[in-house]
This record gives sequence, C-alpha cells and structure tokens, in this order.
Amino acid sequence: MTMLVAALVAALAGGSSGSAAAPASPDLSTYVQQTPRCTATVTRCFGVHMHLVVDGGAAIQTVEWVSSQIAEANARFATIDVNFEIVAADALPAADREIDDRAERDALGDPHFSRGVAHVFVVGRLADVDIAGSEIRGVHWRFRKDRSRRWVILSKIAGALTLAHELGHFFGLPHSDYDESVMNKTPRAAWLTGELSFAKPEFARMRSHRDRMVREGMLVDRTGPEGQPAAKPGQG
Repeated sequence: MTMLVAALVAALAGGSSGSAAAPASPDLSTYVQQTPRCTATVTRCFGVHMHLVVDGGAAIQTVEWVSSQIAEANARFATIDVNFEIVAADALPAADREIDDRAERDALGDPHFSRGVAHVFVVGRLADVDIAGSEIRGVHWRFRKDRSRRWVILSKIAGALTLAHELGHFFGLPHSDYDESVMNKTPRAAWLTGELSFAKPEFARMRSHRDRMVREGMLVDRTGPEGQPAAKPGQG
C-alpha cells in the first residue's frame, strides 16, 4: 500500500513537472516607447490605446509593423494638423485571435472602450461578416447597442495604409471614388501606395469631425500648454 501511494505521488509530480507552464505575457512597453510620436509641426496630438492578441508568449504583430501603421497614418493626417501616438499597449488572450462575427466584434472592444483615445485592436484573423469564408484587413466598428462606442480592429495581414483608412472612418469618412484617396477600395494600378492620401473634400470633412470629437470628449488633445506634443512616457 505504501509503495502504491509513493508511486501515485511520483506519477503526479512527474506529470506536473512535465506540463508546460502558461506563457507569460510579453512586455508590450516597446509598442509605446519605440513607435512614432506626434511631431512638433502638428497642433493636435491624439492618443491610441493598442490592444494586441498574445499567443504562445508573443504578440500577434511586431513593433515595426505597428510603427509603420502609425507613421503612414501620421503622414496623411498631418494635413489636418493631426498626429497619433500610442499611449498604452496591453495583451488580449489567444481566444481573441480570430474574430468571426458581429457579436465577437462587439465583445472584443466593449470591455476595453473608453473615451479620450482611439482604441485599436490587432487580431490574427478578421472575418468578412458579409461574405462567408472571406476575411478583411481592418474595420472601424461601432458597438451595436451604443453606436457612440467605437473602435478599430486590424488583422495581422493589414497593409501599411489600413490604419489610415480605418481612422478615416473614425474621422467621419465613408468609402469614396476619389482616385487619390485611401478611402477608395478599388484597386488602382496608376497610383502607388505612397501617393494615396485623402481628397480635398475629405480633408474638410475630417477637420469638422476632428473638432466635434474634441468638443464631445471622444478624443483628447495631448499637446502641451505651448502646443508641443506631450513627452514620451517616462519623460518630463
């Protein structure tokens, strides 16, 4: 009997030591510290709260990929005196890796939503809810129970201009037919990616929505008292 008990204890101990520990959440501070900041040439600086799926101990996308998304958005929004910078980054569970339907889009953002910043979620796969079996690169999503609550979801396959496109929606733009616009979803062989921006009428609408969002507290301007961008986290 004593030998049987000892064998059971040894087996349990062996099974425990052989099982893999749950991967620790990675340090996501580099997504704040090593991504583009608002420049001194713009008068409005808005914060982005980044939420990234973590699977197997690693974030679903790299700091370099996120930096490219922010840099491309900043280059285009500078025309309306707007830049963005990441002010917080946190981990989403691996269960959020694939977002398959409208209910999951609601459930992804609702617990994290707050006013004052733009919330951006990065996932592994974002299904097209209108075409079965298809996936998309990004979406500006409004919570269906309260459409004033809204956020951006990016797939890890998003191209460099996807965030700029979705933030265009965040700033009040629909899809458009302007050849030069990132809001035009039609493939255009004559336009290089780096040449795409927003059309003049779109900039006017974006300025109006920018001012309204600031008045209503949807976005909070982070510029300092002299109009300079706020210091990086840990500075000043």
